[in-house]
Amino acid sequence: MNLAAQKIPDENNSTTDDIIRKISSGIENYEIITLEELKKSDANLMSRRESKYLMTFEECLNIISALSGDYRILDVEGCTVSGYETVYYDDNSFITYHQHHSGKLNRFKLRTRRYLSSGESYVEIKEKKNTGVTIKKRIETTESGILPKEEQDLFLKSNFPYDYHTFHPVLTTEYSRVTLVSKNYSERITFDFGLTFSNTGDKISLPEVVIAEVKSGKNASESKALSVMQKYGVRKRSFSKYCIGVSLIYKNLKHNRFKPNLMYLSRISGGEALCC
Repeated sequence: MNLAAQKIPDENNSTTDDIIRKISSGIENYEIITLEELKKSDANLMSRRESKYLMTFEECLNIISALSGDYRILDVEGCTVSGYETVYYDDNSFITYHQHHSGKLNRFKLRTRRYLSSGESYVEIKEKKNTGVTIKKRIETTESGILPKEEQDLFLKSNFPYDYHTFHPVLTTEYSRVTLVSKNYSERITFDFGLTFSNTGDKISLPEVVIAEVKSGKNASESKALSVMQKYGVRKRSFSKYCIGVSLIYKNLKHNRFKPNLMYLSRISGGEALCC
């Protein structure tokens, strides 16, 4: 398996550009936290609990405005709106997708991720435990996203329960992200927008949709973010970018479990996902 992050060709997306301008205006008054400060803080949270939310762009702006006094914004190399590329891997049977669809409590996902602002690339394994805790393990790659074979073998054999040689790229996601870090608790919030899903032949865009994740350690019940989400009527949802992307791109695969989220996405994105 070649664990290389694949670059999607850039396209002019006026809707996403407009969203970025409005988001940038909404975060002007935030205090800054740097990437190095985040890595050294309790909010780094490689082991955490995650609460996920789907919302419209306008709801996102309202929530960001309401949180400005209690959170700082992550600045990476002078950028507070960062681009992400993620490539997900699965085998020919889509074992990790089907395990999520069937509700398996202990499950894994394998991906590569490239942070466009910092230039860093990682191979990542996400493990969701039956306790609800998510553990992320990763190893940094070279700029091209390819690990030396010895390091790749050792990392994957030690942390991934399947034969990774049978895994190959099945889905690429791209999006922009704003990250807020709590001043008071071990917590950060990410807002992802301008989302696209693609494989080698198809691409689906959801420019009007924002995906938020509250990533927390202890004291999650005291989170201001959760109370603000409730105030604006944004409900927590079980949501996986990987599973939703696969459901949209690979329509022949079973996706009954994800239909409520697919229908909600259709509604808040203006009636249908935009195909490119």
